[in-house]
Amino acid sequence: MKLNLEIEKVERLLCSCKCLPSLRRVHARLLTLGALNLSLPSLSISMLITSYSSFLQPHSSLSVFHSIPLPSLSLSLCNFLIRSLTRASQPRTAILLYHHMRLRGIHPDNYTFTFALQACAHARDSHSATSIHQHLKTTGLANDLFISTALLHLYSNLGLLSNARQVFDSMPTLDAVAWNAMIAAFSRNRASYDALHLFRRMQAAGQVPNAVTLFNLFPAVSHISALILCKQIHAFAIRRCILSSIYNALIDAYCKCGSAHLARTVFDDAMSSARDGVSWGTMISGYVHNGFFARALDLFDAMRIANVKLNPVAVLGALKAAGEIPDLDRGEDVHNYSVRNGLIFDIQANTALVIMYAKCGATEKAKAVFANIHEKDIVAWPAIISSFAQNGSPKQALLFLKEMQVQGVKPNRITLVSALPACAELSDIRLGKSIHCFMFKSDMILDGSVSPALIAMYCKCESFGLARAVFDRLNSKDVVAWNALINGYTQADEPLEALQLFRQLRMTGKIPDCATFVAVLPAFALLSDLKEGASVHGMTIKYGFHSDLRVKNATLDLYAKCGDVQTSHKLFAERKACADIVSWNTMIAGYMHNGQVKQAMVIFHQMMSEYIKPNLVSLVSIIPAAACLVSLRDGFALHCYVVKSGFVSDVRIGNSLIDMYSKCGRLDCAQTFFDQMTQKDTTSWNSMLSGYSINGLNHKAISLFSQMENDAIEVDALTYLGVLSACRHGGLVAKGRETFDSMIHKKGLRPNVKHYACMVDLLGRAGQLDEAWRLIQKMPIDPDASVWGSLLGACRMHGNSKLGEMVLEQLARLAPNDGAHYVVLSSIYAQTGRWSDAGYIRDAMTSTGITKTPGCSW
Repeated sequence: MKLNLEIEKVERLLCSCKCLPSLRRVHARLLTLGALNLSLPSLSISMLITSYSSFLQPHSSLSVFHSIPLPSLSLSLCNFLIRSLTRASQPRTAILLYHHMRLRGIHPDNYTFTFALQACAHARDSHSATSIHQHLKTTGLANDLFISTALLHLYSNLGLLSNARQVFDSMPTLDAVAWNAMIAAFSRNRASYDALHLFRRMQAAGQVPNAVTLFNLFPAVSHISALILCKQIHAFAIRRCILSSIYNALIDAYCKCGSAHLARTVFDDAMSSARDGVSWGTMISGYVHNGFFARALDLFDAMRIANVKLNPVAVLGALKAAGEIPDLDRGEDVHNYSVRNGLIFDIQANTALVIMYAKCGATEKAKAVFANIHEKDIVAWPAIISSFAQNGSPKQALLFLKEMQVQGVKPNRITLVSALPACAELSDIRLGKSIHCFMFKSDMILDGSVSPALIAMYCKCESFGLARAVFDRLNSKDVVAWNALINGYTQADEPLEALQLFRQLRMTGKIPDCATFVAVLPAFALLSDLKEGASVHGMTIKYGFHSDLRVKNATLDLYAKCGDVQTSHKLFAERKACADIVSWNTMIAGYMHNGQVKQAMVIFHQMMSEYIKPNLVSLVSIIPAAACLVSLRDGFALHCYVVKSGFVSDVRIGNSLIDMYSKCGRLDCAQTFFDQMTQKDTTSWNSMLSGYSINGLNHKAISLFSQMENDAIEVDALTYLGVLSACRHGGLVAKGRETFDSMIHKKGLRPNVKHYACMVDLLGRAGQLDEAWRLIQKMPIDPDASVWGSLLGACRMHGNSKLGEMVLEQLARLAPNDGAHYVVLSSIYAQTGRWSDAGYIRDAMTSTGITKTPGCSW
């Protein structure tokens, strides 16, 4: 009795062992007590074996096993040990124990085989699985229903569908569990049509599908986005009265089939008792999957109000939604609320948090969260590298790559693929080539996801020869590789090359996917080829991709940039409920591109009224609309929103605000904002210089230009255009000549027609018509109507009808139907007393139907 109490005490110590030395001391104590030599071994045996296995000491586990005397080694004990080891996450030791059991002459029974096969499934050990299966066939137990079902699960987990199918076909009787296991095997391994076919066979065989059947079938339906099948399964579940058992799976399936609306209907219709935290998390993730990020966050807020217990799926979905919008305030709110409610942020949640902060531009917070992750795994590193690379911090992304290597973590394929966009953003082709070389040496180049990333990087660095070389060397070119090259040419403003590749892709017989159309539609927009672009739009409808939000946005952009903004608006209105921030931004930019500034402002106000939060792109697009409308009220409102949203430090926003205030006549506001900018680029200075010029402060414009030169601020063609414009308005001929000569000879910049038109107007206004004429004759590019128009205006100013007639010949050739030049020449004739010639010009305009363009003075 005393011995048994002592053994029980030591067994309790065995449960509390935290390290290997303490386990060995307890083992020694058990040996001295003789607990391992008793005729009927106690619980000590199994506890000791599993404990050694948990400390990764399989040989010690097997040593204990071999120390059990044969009379005491029963089959039931062996079965118990194999099962216990598998449940303790030590499946490989369980498999070894199975083999050693056979070596000691213990013959397995149906339970042994079931537990051993489960161990192989957990260990993903296909070699041991096939070995055990072969032994099984010699025992006569191969047709045991439980063993056959275990084999189905095993081969399914290992992806060995042909083996699973052979087992299934050889089973003499099939119950619901067997059918479900085989359907799950097909679904899990993306053999969707096989799973659906088996589902029909199951019913034809008289076996009634249950909730588990439908649960196993949903991944197959989701994989092929078969919405109609999803609806049919939904109806079947209602008829069989099993809907309450599959609510969450049904919500997930509808979302993955692209119907968040139907998923929400199921979610709303579910009784409160059936709607748990998983339901909320699934619906939030579904909204994120379909691009409805604002709705995902709204549902998360509703979940909080409903006092539903938080779950990691809901939090991860909400964090992703906040990052995609991006909305830093709501992202932080999700983070803080989750912490307050006791959610433990594991490495997956912390990684999602890092990505959210990076996408919202809060790089310091992203770095702080990442620094607090104690055990950074091979998933966390690529996540932060990718987030910084894709959200405007490529240098920091590469610093993380170096830090990763310093900490001794070897970069894998995902990490290096994540770093390539950073190389592309920095045009660091040298580092890109180094990564390419490392991948090649590591045989990563054979992976299908690496080549598209390399192609994209080389295209962004404008090394199309290397991009093409990577593409041409691919043994099997999938659609992803084609997409990368097509998109690379499109983004580099090489639409003809992109379209040629698109045609070659179609000739191969491969079916384009969503990304193909997203890459090729902008190429038609660049060429303003509405006819061919509309044809490709028809292809998106044919292949069923027109409802994809990215394709839809590319289509909106195509029609707008080709001048058909009405069709663009029609398509936008048809699926307005599904529009994201990119859709709204595309419409605003489309109206601005077509000069419909008022309509752009209307769209912006509609967006605000529907609680779609404008992002940086929205503001950069709409602030120029306030400038064009000279609407100071809208301008002030936009400025306030910029400050409130935290975009005030962005250089592009600052430049737009300077331009807006200048064109609205509030040069004081423009000057104040310019002075307050902590970071300025050349465009900032150009905007301020242009503001001085258009408001008649020509000397200030010239003074600012001198400051730019003194401060070594980089100047460009637009800078010189602003200075020449100031000289023109101020009649500063000498300064204009000096600036024009400096542009060509000092800075090596090539003037365009706008510069020449400015100089011709400047010289013409000063009465130096001959010099203006000679300048036009020396132009290295063909003068357009604006250049000749400037000279014609000067001829009217100085009454030079002879030169005016020569200029009109050029204008009549360039724009024969524009009556403005004829009116100007008629005015010149009238000024010089040539009334008959003036009347002849007027009569000729009437007889030919030429009219003057309203608002044009020359």
